[in-house]
Formats: sequence, structure tokens, C-alpha cells
Amino acid sequence: MLIRIIPIGSLPQQILEAIQTELESRLEAKCRVMEKQDMPKESYNQWRKQYNAEVVMNIVSSSLSAKFIDKSIPTLILTDADLYYSGLSFIFGLEDPAKSTAIVSIARLKSEFYNGRPNSQRLLERTVKEVIHEMGHYIGMEHCHNNYCVMCFSPSVQDVDTKDKSFCKECKIKMMTRGISME
Repeated sequence: MLIRIIPIGSLPQQILEAIQTELESRLEAKCRVMEKQDMPKESYNQWRKQYNAEVVMNIVSSSLSAKFIDKSIPTLILTDADLYYSGLSFIFGLEDPAKSTAIVSIARLKSEFYNGRPNSQRLLERTVKEVIHEMGHYIGMEHCHNNYCVMCFSPSVQDVDTKDKSFCKECKIKMMTRGISME
């Protein structure tokens, strides 16, 4: 699988490199980091002081840098902007199979968002988990009830910390029945 990564905003290079490495080793994917883009202004909701993830995905997936590339190649958008979706107050990530696009935000994965001290290693771990989770949805996986599985739904950052960055045994079996072998 080939995955194109589009950074938006001020993402540390260390995170982009870690995501690329993890996707290549865990999902046996080749990654291509595309040119950084600006956050679409029309995606900002001034009352919420957040960006609408669905609008961002719609705009980026139809942008010139993504438009002429094969749509069967998944696009992963990484951003430092705080995102929301539909009726949810915030999201860490979202995947849209129709657009072959996923988005992950590091805004609420940062310890300092919760008045903690900056911790680049914890941010890296959290980001990797959420990226693998969203790419799991891309390959057809649903949320898992195993709290330690990367496919477990994470409504809080503590839930992200609890889960591992690997698929549980049951999820691996589901993937193998679909002809997908990982890790």
C-alpha cells in the first residue's frame, strides 16, 4: 500500500518521520510526504474556535496537490489544529472511505493541552496510535472492544494512552480473513 501524507500547520519534523517509519513497518506501506498546505480558512468555526474536520478533508482531497493523483492511494492529513466533527466536541482523527482520506490532529494529543508539561515522546506515541487507528478504518476495520487494541475507540487522551499501537489478536485474524497480513 502507498500512503500520501499531507502536513497542515506547524508539525514537528520528528512526528512526520515517526509516522512514516511506523506506517512503513506496521502496515508495510510506502509513504510519501507531500508539500505542506495551509489550513483552509473556510473550515474554521469562530464560535467553537476549532476546524471542521469534514470540511478540511473535502477541500484538501480536491486540492491540486491531491486531485491529479490516483484516488485509490489513501491520503493522511496531519495537523496541529484542533478539530471537531458533526455533533462531537472534538476528535483526534477521522476517516472518510469515499474520499480515501483520513485526518489526525495532534492538538489534543499534546500534554500541554491539559496543562501538562510538553512531552515529545508521549506526543509521538499518541500520534502513532491515532494514525494507525485511522488507517485501520481505511482498510475496513471497525472499533474493537479490547481496550489495548489500537482499534479501540478513544474518547479521551487517557484512552489513547491505555491502548497499544498494535492490533489485538482478534483484529489480526479479521484482517487475515480479508487477505491482509500486518505486523
